[in-house]
Amino acid sequence: MNRFHQLLPKIRIETYLLRGFALLAGLSSIFVSQIFVSQISAGQVAAGPSEQPEQPDQQVASEMLVAASQAIVTSSEPIQVISNSSQRCSNDRVFWLSSRHLASEACRANLQTPGLRMWQMDCGRFHSTSPKAFHATLSINRPVVIYVHGNRMSADDLVDRSTTVRSAIRRCCQGAGIDWVIYSWPSDQDFGGLRDFRVKADRCDAQGLYLAKFLQPIAAAAVPTGMIGFSFGSRVVTGSLHALAGGRLAGRQIPGPTQSGASVKVGLIAPALESTWLMSGDYHGRATKNMEQLLLLYNRRDAVLKRYWLIEKVRRETALGFSGPSRFGPRLDGTPLPVRSRDCSPSVKLRHAELDYYQARCNAGSDMARLIRELEIAGNHAGGS
Repeated sequence: MNRFHQLLPKIRIETYLLRGFALLAGLSSIFVSQIFVSQISAGQVAAGPSEQPEQPDQQVASEMLVAASQAIVTSSEPIQVISNSSQRCSNDRVFWLSSRHLASEACRANLQTPGLRMWQMDCGRFHSTSPKAFHATLSINRPVVIYVHGNRMSADDLVDRSTTVRSAIRRCCQGAGIDWVIYSWPSDQDFGGLRDFRVKADRCDAQGLYLAKFLQPIAAAAVPTGMIGFSFGSRVVTGSLHALAGGRLAGRQIPGPTQSGASVKVGLIAPALESTWLMSGDYHGRATKNMEQLLLLYNRRDAVLKRYWLIEKVRRETALGFSGPSRFGPRLDGTPLPVRSRDCSPSVKLRHAELDYYQARCNAGSDMARLIRELEIAGNHAGGS
């Protein structure tokens, strides 16, 4: 009994503490709920993934989904995003270009008027715009950088991924700023195993055609341009530059005059395309006619790209992101394409993971930042001429 009386004050204190924590938790829930309700008062909150086919308005909403730490409102008004990330450079503009609602097979793609959807992110809000409106604001002293993600990337995950990549790349601000274009293509996992990768490999042709159509006015205006791609995103990048120069993808060409000599600075990370495709006369052979230089980060231990040949079932085929530098076609003026490359296998090891390339040992952000700085210098010189 004496010991019980000695312990009684301690038990009471612990009981009061537990009650206090429970009360705080309840108040926190109410507070969060009130914030959440205030955010959706103007519309409906975007629903989570569904097994039902997306309706057109749901497709627009899915483009604006973000990670759990962010809140989205879907309505006819500009879509507001509460984000915990900030733009590194106040002079930069960030755009979201989507083809997720378009035909994913090249044979069905509308190349005359593709209907790409576009938004601009400004101070945590997505404002609806259009490729035509974007092209109307092009300036030779304001470079454009296009980022293309890899396979199995949902629209909501892409918001965080693209922000992380931009933050790793954007080291300093110079000149009039950069227009970042995040290209969002239908890469969510649809099937299991190899079937999913084969389907996505085929989709890259249509995506290359869509992106080439978007690039036409940029190239015509001689705007300094950079393109960054990871895995299948690299395949889309080189395919678009090939199509821009009049090349065919899945037997199709984009309408309008062919454009070569765009002098695009290209950065490819673990590119999932054949190592020979950038040779003259090969599947993306005209892409180098629109390249000024190429940065190639590869991994000779990549467990995914090691089995790349299984996509086309041709044993001798190897991925450029696995083999490393191969032979490349010349630039438009006939000079060799300048290529900077590095094997990141010591740090990335067996993984096929984009963000691993941005870690300290490989430090892709530093290499990409160098490309961006060169673009800004080119833009400054163009603006001063």
